[in-house]
Amino acid sequence: MDEQIRGQAVRKVEKVSDFRCRVGPANRMLRAAYALATTIFVTLSPGTIAAQQLPEVNILSAVSNMAFSAVWVAEQLKYFEQEGVRDKITPAGGGAPCQNAVVGRSAHFCASSSEGLVLAQLEGAPLIAIQAHNSNLTLSIAVRKAITDKFKVTRSSPLNDRIKVLTAVGTIGATSPGAVSEQIFKFLVAKVKGDPSKLKFAYLGGTELPAALMNNVVDAIALSPPSAEITEAAGKGYVLIPLGLGEVAELTNYPYEVLMARPDWADQNAALATATSRAISRAGELYHSNPSAFKAALRAHRFSDKSKLEDNVFELAYSMIAPAMPTWGSMNQEGWQKVLDFSIGAGIVKDRAKAPSAKEGVLWTNKYVGKP
Repeated sequence: MDEQIRGQAVRKVEKVSDFRCRVGPANRMLRAAYALATTIFVTLSPGTIAAQQLPEVNILSAVSNMAFSAVWVAEQLKYFEQEGVRDKITPAGGGAPCQNAVVGRSAHFCASSSEGLVLAQLEGAPLIAIQAHNSNLTLSIAVRKAITDKFKVTRSSPLNDRIKVLTAVGTIGATSPGAVSEQIFKFLVAKVKGDPSKLKFAYLGGTELPAALMNNVVDAIALSPPSAEITEAAGKGYVLIPLGLGEVAELTNYPYEVLMARPDWADQNAALATATSRAISRAGELYHSNPSAFKAALRAHRFSDKSKLEDNVFELAYSMIAPAMPTWGSMNQEGWQKVLDFSIGAGIVKDRAKAPSAKEGVLWTNKYVGKP
């Protein structure tokens, strides 16, 4: 058989870089057939069919940041399926739309901040927290690097020295009036006998804040990782006060991001509420029992993989958020009293007399959280 016929009868393989091959039409057809067969196998495999038959729970998160790491890890490791539910997790674009969807019964759960739940309940919203994703408030306060260099402060400096820098900055970026990204500055400045009324804020929305700081539009911001950490990795900002590390006693052992549901829905669907709560709690527990597995799962998740975060940003953000992972998602009255004290002290709750009770059954319950 001459060389020309041989070339037509036998697939042609040309070696290319990185040990990959470029193949002729016959092989491309074989590969397409193989891919189709693989897709059919995966789609019709017993595990996939079983997962599709599970009841679906619709979980909204207020935003997409690493304060929700336990939720992401639970999804990545299929803890929801293992607990008997099929999860659908979607960022809602803010705490209010997240809560409104649950109140309006278009979603089963809202993962959002505890002080937002306090405010929602004061407004009459039927919501209750059934699981906590964090054991510390997770905001990272970043200041323009030129300012931290001027005052010669780092994360190793005494906490009060770092907080005093906040009294000397110009415009502070916040997401919206009254948001925790604003109130945290007022709360901390008051701790060092500063005057919160002298602070100046610009309300730019969460996505615009890192760029505003890096372009010298604002001097400081407070967001959960990785937003503030992006500014440090770029050399423009510096995370001066990472609250997730637990340095501020009033904001430590504090249920920050929590899973909310309508009380009536949770009572009527206790098995679904418990399965969802347990899945997220198992992810938080994994950080304490096998931190490398937790970190690998978080890095592989669609919201924090290499296509979303560069390695230096992920590593810095992870170091700020991981210590806030609780050993389990259960809550207590002491932690919720801290939420109320912060909400009152920061002005989120205007009238102390109208603040709800921190006792179980009002803002929160451990009825559905299960046990390790």
